Amino acid sequence: MKRLIFFGAGNISQAVIDGLIESGYKKENISYIDRNQSNSSKLQKQKIKKYTFNSEQSSDIFILAVKPKDALGAYAEICSQVKKPKIVSLVAGLKSKKYLSQFPNVELMRAMPNTSSRFNKGITAIYNASASKSTQRKVTLLFKKVGIILDVQKESYMDDFTGLVGSGPAYFFYLLQVYEKRIMKISNGDLKKKNLMLSNLLDGVSKSIGSGETTEALIKAVASKKGTTEAGIKSFKKAQLLKSFDKGIADAIKRAKEISSEF
Repeated sequence: MKRLIFFGAGNISQAVIDGLIESGYKKENISYIDRNQSNSSKLQKQKIKKYTFNSEQSSDIFILAVKPKDALGAYAEICSQVKKPKIVSLVAGLKSKKYLSQFPNVELMRAMPNTSSRFNKGITAIYNASASKSTQRKVTLLFKKVGIILDVQKESYMDDFTGLVGSGPAYFFYLLQVYEKRIMKISNGDLKKKNLMLSNLLDGVSKSIGSGETTEALIKAVASKKGTTEAGIKSFKKAQLLKSFDKGIADAIKRAKEISSEF
């Protein structure tokens, strides 16, 4: 197994690390670099060690997972310490040419996982900017451990993926807040019961989608003529809920495209 160094140990890094460990990846092959004490404490409790640059690091794979404003500085730090490093950037929006214009002698890839990687249900888009086929294969196998992967042939598609899937879990959590309030009411404020009800509801939806039916057919299977479901759907249509939801995703994709020009 290759040693993975997470440069930046925030939420997405922790999600991927949790998923890797759950899939059997050895903790001793994972290290991190992060000055944030809270992030460090979480990983140290999991017995993940802090990384120190040394002379035996040519085969290490660096996972760059910092904020866009810090990405080029972190990239430069790695490149100043390691000869022809293998770097996988998880940074939203920042194009590979930005990195490679600073230090071109790098095996660089971009990947965009989502937080469902924590439960090995992640979806990760991968774009190979300058890595060897061998490195690409290793990185692909790594992210397959935490879910499914999508090989992206055009780097511009990474922005679409970021706004659509990378941010995707948060959209559903946002919509579920309405459900959460109403379920809390009918479950007499029982938090445990509320969480179980939401979990079962979403598990059922997931299994229904896995059956191969179209979403339109699944809606029809629930909605009866002049029934409660039909009344709710009509109200959503009148409020143009789908149009509003689609605009939110489009704005997220637009923001991903804007980030590259800011740094």
